[in-house]
Amino acid sequence: MTADEHMVLCHTADGVAEVVLNRPRTRNALSRVLIATLDDILERLAADETVRVVILTGAGGHFAAGADLKDMASMTAQEAAAADFAGCSHTLPRLPQPVVAAVEGVALGGGCELAEMADIVIAGHGARFGHPEVTAGTMPGAGGTQRLPRLVGPALALDLLLTGRSLTAAEALSAGLVARVVADGQALDAARTVAHHLSTLSAPVLQAVKAAVRRGQEVPLSPGLAEERRLFHRTFALDDRREGMAAFAEKRQPLFRHR
Repeated sequence: MTADEHMVLCHTADGVAEVVLNRPRTRNALSRVLIATLDDILERLAADETVRVVILTGAGGHFAAGADLKDMASMTAQEAAAADFAGCSHTLPRLPQPVVAAVEGVALGGGCELAEMADIVIAGHGARFGHPEVTAGTMPGAGGTQRLPRLVGPALALDLLLTGRSLTAAEALSAGLVARVVADGQALDAARTVAHHLSTLSAPVLQAVKAAVRRGQEVPLSPGLAEERRLFHRTFALDDRREGMAAFAEKRQPLFRHR
C-alpha cells in the first residue's frame, strides 16, 4: 500500500516527536494506507537519534476506532497471509524510544492494540478501550490476544476479547492498561508534559529500561533478570551515568548528553 502523508501527521521539536493519526471523519480507523504511512514514519523516527520520545495520539477527539472494516471486507485469507496483514502497526512495538499514548474518545480493536504497544498511556476521562473484533466475525491480529492478558490478566482479557465489551478509562486504569487518567481534552497536554520530562533524561538509559521491561514480558524471570543485569552493566560505560552520579553528589540537576 502506498503511504499518504496526510493520514498521519508528524512534528518533532526538542527531542519529542508527536505523531497524529489523521482520519477524524472515520474516528481514525486504521486503513491499510494509514498503517503503511504510520509505519513509514515510525521507521524514520526509530533511526533518528535526535528523537528521544514519541507521542502517539489521534485527531478529532478520538484515538482510533480500530481497523477499517470497509478496507478489510474484500480481503481473502490468502491475501491476508501473503501480506502478513495484522490490521495495525508492525513497527510501533519495535520502536526503541519510549512511546506515550494520549487517548481521547475510543481506542477499540487495532486502536486498543496501539495503546497496548505504548509504554505510557494517558487517557481522558471519557475514553473507552476494548476489542470488539468478535462482533464483526474476526479477532485481533496485532497482539491483542497476547499483550492484553499480560497487561490486565487473562480473566479480564478473555472477558473483553470474547464478549467485545469495552472498559471506561477508570476501569482501564484500575486494570493496568492505562497509567494515568486526566480530564477530557487534557490527555495530549499531559502526554506532552510527560514526554518533555522524559526528553531531559538520558536517552540510552530510557531505551535500556524499556528494552529490559519488554524482554521480561517475553521470557521467564531468570533470563529476564540476566538481561536486566547486562543492560545495567552497560550503563557504566555511559557519559550520562557519570554525569548523573556527579550531579547527585554535587546536588545539582544533571545535564545529560544522551551518550
